[in-house]
Amino acid sequence: MTLKKLTKAPQRRLIAIITTALCFCLLPGDLTHGRAEKIPKPEDVVERAILAYGSRAALYGIQRNGTLRSLVKFFTPEGTREGKSVARFIRKQKLAEDMLMIELELPGTKYTIGFDGKETWAIHDGEIQKPAEEAARAFRSAHEHSYEALLRYKENNAKLEYAGNYKLGPLFEMDIIDLISPSGLRTRYEISRKSGRILYVNYEEKPNAEAAPIKYRLYFKDFRVIQNTLVPYEILVFQDGKLVEERKLVESVFNVQLDEKAFKAENANKPSEAAIKP
Repeated sequence: MTLKKLTKAPQRRLIAIITTALCFCLLPGDLTHGRAEKIPKPEDVVERAILAYGSRAALYGIQRNGTLRSLVKFFTPEGTREGKSVARFIRKQKLAEDMLMIELELPGTKYTIGFDGKETWAIHDGEIQKPAEEAARAFRSAHEHSYEALLRYKENNAKLEYAGNYKLGPLFEMDIIDLISPSGLRTRYEISRKSGRILYVNYEEKPNAEAAPIKYRLYFKDFRVIQNTLVPYEILVFQDGKLVEERKLVESVFNVQLDEKAFKAENANKPSEAAIKP
């Protein structure tokens, strides 16, 4: 197979949206600070969330690897495109070492992007390619700013800051936690004080050094208990306040036999069954 960069503008634009959305930062207007009540410790808020998602032991014992199948809609200037995706992962000790692979099928095209523990690669309609720099950056950034990153804060030596709280409607109160990774990346999480569920994730991403930062906001809903862990089955992705993707899980399976070799580009080009050990 030969390495080939994508050159067509529509393809590059679509892939940038795909890689950002698959793997977003608007603050609520009623955010409040300086209340008379005692300010919670950020670690207490996050540890309560970890318990809500199944406990640290369950997350590492059950969600150590998995396969997620989804129906997706992308809302682009060219119109709405619908398709399906399959995401596979193997978690390592550190978030940055996780093996990742996402397959996306849209009418007329199939795109796969992955990380084998050393490098990021892509396959477009059966041809192995070097992913565009912005596509690779968006793919990695989506993982680094994911809600799972907060649940793994201690293992990844990340810092937590309590950023305030606000009321979401008359019944729900939200705690706001900032996660700062060892490399300095900052992600803001809005967590339900009642349930411990992460409802919103916010972060900024610069496509390149000269570009203005893009604000992403993810909204999680339709939570379900899968293998004793909590999983959001519907995710809405907003870019600079505009909806760009809707993702609905149709199947999630954890703690399966995934072969690490399947996360290499040359093996990912084979039928998906090759990802599973015999």
